[in-house]
Amino acid sequence: MKFPLRIAAAIDALNSMIGRWMAWLILFCTLTSATAATLRYAFDWGSNALLEAQWFMFGLVFLFCSAWTLQQGGHVRIDVLSSRLPPVARVWIDILGGLFFLLPVCLLIMADSWNYFLISFQTREASPDPGGLIWWPLKLAIPVSFALLSLQGLSEIIKNIAVLTGDRPMPTFRGGH
Repeated sequence: MKFPLRIAAAIDALNSMIGRWMAWLILFCTLTSATAATLRYAFDWGSNALLEAQWFMFGLVFLFCSAWTLQQGGHVRIDVLSSRLPPVARVWIDILGGLFFLLPVCLLIMADSWNYFLISFQTREASPDPGGLIWWPLKLAIPVSFALLSLQGLSEIIKNIAVLTGDRPMPTFRGGH
C-alpha cells in the first residue's frame, strides 16, 4: 500500500471509530429526553441541565458523525445529474468537489469557530438559565469536528486519486439519496 493510501486508511479508521462511539450518544440522548419528560410530567420537576444535555448530545452526534458519514458515502449527492456520467467523471467530480468546496468551507468554519470557542472559553460562557451547563466545551467541538471532516475529505481525495492512477479499484456508486 502506498504511503498516501496508508494516511487515508488511518484517517478512515480514526473517523470510523469516532463515529461509532458518537452514535451511542443517540441512545443517551433518547434516555435523557425520556428521563426529563418523566420527571416533568410525573413529578412536576424540570431540569435545564437535562434539556441542555440532550441538545448538546444531539449536536455532538451531528458534528462528529459527519466525517464518518462522508466516509460511508452517506452525504447527499446530486445523483440526478452525476448518475448519467461515466464512473471516471464521477470520481473527478468528487476530487474537484473536495478540493474546491469541501476543504475550503471546512477550513473557513474551523478558523471562524475557533475564535467563537476562544471567546466562549475566555468568558467561561455558561447557560443563562438556572441550573444550566457550561457551553464553551461544546463550542470547542465545532472546530475539532470540522478538522475531522476536512481530514476525511482529504482521505476521500487521496482514495479517488488512487482510483485514477489504478492503485484502487473503481468505486461502486450507489443510488441517489
